[in-house]
Amino acid sequence: MQTGVFYVRVKDDLKKAFQDFFPHMSSAYISMAKLFKREKLYPVLAVEKVTVFTKDGDETESARFLVPSENENFIWIQCELFSYAGIGDTEGAQG
Repeated sequence: MQTGVFYVRVKDDLKKAFQDFFPHMSSAYISMAKLFKREKLYPVLAVEKVTVFTKDGDETESARFLVPSENENFIWIQCELFSYAGIGDTEGAQG
C-alpha cells in the first residue's frame, strides 16, 4: 500500500453538503469552516474512519481528515466540509 498527501478545499455550500449527507449533524461542524480559507488548498495528512451517531441513535459511517488550520494547529475535522482538489505538488497549495 502506498500513501501520499492529497489536497482539499472548503466546499462552497456547506449547509447543502451537510443536508445532503448528514442532515442530523450539528451546525457547529459547519462553523468550524471558519478555521479555513475557501480559496486555499489544504493537505490531508491522515484519514480516520469514524462512526457518527444521529439524534435517533442510528449510526452512519464517515471520515475525518487531519489538516493544518489557519491558526497554525492541526485539527481532525469531518471530511464533509471539504471537496477533493488534487494530489502531489498541487499549484496554489501555498495559499
